[in-house]
Amino acid sequence: MKNFVGSAISNTKKMLPDYWVSTCKNRLSGGVGSVYDQFSSVEELEKALLNADWTETTHPDVMPGCRVFKAHLEGRFGIVKISDLPDDAKIVADDSKHTGKVAMTVKGIRGEMVPDTYLIVGKEDGVDVVFTFHPGEPIRPSVIEVSEVSHGSIVSKAKAKSLGFDYAKIV
Repeated sequence: MKNFVGSAISNTKKMLPDYWVSTCKNRLSGGVGSVYDQFSSVEELEKALLNADWTETTHPDVMPGCRVFKAHLEGRFGIVKISDLPDDAKIVADDSKHTGKVAMTVKGIRGEMVPDTYLIVGKEDGVDVVFTFHPGEPIRPSVIEVSEVSHGSIVSKAKAKSLGFDYAKIV
């Protein structure tokens, strides 16, 4: 599996170089969401990913057609259960990736340390590339349209739950 993941990383760097670098930078200490406090450069993180002992697995929250890999690479989980937030938490709807779908985000919280990293591979123009990787289990992507809750809107805990959100990304 190490060779397959290594090839997917190499393909991503060739086909989607800006995406690969920005994804890695977001995962470094001080980034948003799930991060690795122990790495301070893209090169260090990439080396750890390439050297990890990957096992192919499955996960119900990963879209069909993707392959999921898991390795023991500790990091800080960048997701929090909305039900665990204080009732007065400031939850912000976010579509900073311009997908047309909003996610819920919250500031000022540090995620818990988790022992494993998940890496998701899918096809881009028929070639295996890394769609994402992060410490902690995958979370089902949002299906809530920006037209329903606009980017930047502040929502209550109750509103986020009523929209069907169970989790918020730590930013």
